[in-house]
Amino acid sequence: MSKTFHIPDYELVIEIARGSYGQVWLAKSVLGAWRAVKIVQRDLFDDSRPYNREFNGIRFYEAVSRGHQGLIDVLHVGRNDEKGYFYYVMELADDQVVGQTINSADYSPRTLQSELNSRESIAADECAYIGAQLADALRYLHEQGLVHRDIKPSNIVYVNGTPKLADIGLVAGAGFASANIGTLGFQAGEETGDWRGDLYALGKVLYEASTGMDRNAFPDLPQSMKEHVPDESFKKLNRIVLKACSLDEKDGYAGAGELTEELELINAPSLFSGPFTWREKRLVATVFALALLLGLSDVLLIYVGLKDSDSGIVRSEEVAADSEKPIRGKYESN
Repeated sequence: MSKTFHIPDYELVIEIARGSYGQVWLAKSVLGAWRAVKIVQRDLFDDSRPYNREFNGIRFYEAVSRGHQGLIDVLHVGRNDEKGYFYYVMELADDQVVGQTINSADYSPRTLQSELNSRESIAADECAYIGAQLADALRYLHEQGLVHRDIKPSNIVYVNGTPKLADIGLVAGAGFASANIGTLGFQAGEETGDWRGDLYALGKVLYEASTGMDRNAFPDLPQSMKEHVPDESFKKLNRIVLKACSLDEKDGYAGAGELTEELELINAPSLFSGPFTWREKRLVATVFALALLLGLSDVLLIYVGLKDSDSGIVRSEEVAADSEKPIRGKYESN
């Protein structure tokens, strides 16, 4: 199978994933670096338009991908029109066991889905960290006029322990609408092709990760959480998930940046984790900083005052000592 494709300067080792329009391979460069190579075949598309659209999308994304650590890096894009495929080379996800220390073909990528398969669910504070990283990556992607359109646990990989959005084959310009994209259960009703769909999908991902339940059970909670009051971190995360997955635009987030801020607050120091809005917490921080500066200035003034007082006492003693000395006349001998 690997002889079917020719990827210059890379040896295709094993196929590690397969989708509707191509495969992802574990590959090794001529310099010995391990990479992931996705090959997209023309004959798997009904016509050339979606094929060319995906190629143009990945060509644009290639430059954007290296602008944020929460996006998988695309290192090279190539095309072989004679054989009817294009490909792109990406940084490789960690192995589930050995991380980036890959020395054989026994490779299994570490994804959020693989984590859930082994752990069932993930603690709320860790979910908040993962969610904040990915939400900020979406903020950056949306600012470039792009949307991901297929966020799900299997499309979130770890690279050197950092969660990243991967499988960027469906990335497109914001506003590109299609009813045949994404994954059922992670789509916000009727597909609109805008950034709201990405936030909805990320909310569903966090729901699955934090509860261990299927996305289609949303917004139900596990029986154990109904019988025992969950911790404060989970309560906060659940409120964020409900807001991100709201189908009413008025109740949802104004953008990925706002979602990022709220997720970051879950793991913020205790001073900022109370029942305040972010603006209120920022005001508290400002007041605290001003109070600290005033306190320091008072200490400095007291110190300077005491120092001046000590100097005055020394000068007074010197004057008193001088006044006790006998006054010598002009012609008085020593």
